[in-house]
Amino acid sequence: MNDRLMEALSSAIYVLKMYLAGAAVTEDDQRIRASGLYPDWLAGNHVVGDVCNANGQTWECYQAHDNATYPDIKPDNAAWYTFWRPLHGKTPETARPFVPVQGAHDIYRAGEFMIWTDGNTYECVDPNGTAYSPADYAQAWKLIPKN
Repeated sequence: MNDRLMEALSSAIYVLKMYLAGAAVTEDDQRIRASGLYPDWLAGNHVVGDVCNANGQTWECYQAHDNATYPDIKPDNAAWYTFWRPLHGKTPETARPFVPVQGAHDIYRAGEFMIWTDGNTYECVDPNGTAYSPADYAQAWKLIPKN
């Protein structure tokens, strides 16, 4: 069984457990846990609330757009961040690689986790949230020790 299939199966089990408990997948952390069920990003018409995977992240569309009209809106292009925001994990297990913050829509809030370029996991501890990386504002982050 390949990694993609295992991730999809794990995500399906998580979503089923949520459903049986009468809960919906609505929070960033929940969406990350269900990310194996989301498609990889493809060019097309995207509406607010679409979720996809790209570049090791799970993303949510927060501004509708159509790639036929705006072909530059794609991962790895600066225009991407105007329309998509990375989902942030709320546990070390759901931490995703750090994405430089572009605006208020994607700041790291207290209690959110990320993986820094050094491979370590960090928790945002700034009560106001932060737009800065551990390299730029170390006080906003707490290193999570590896087990």
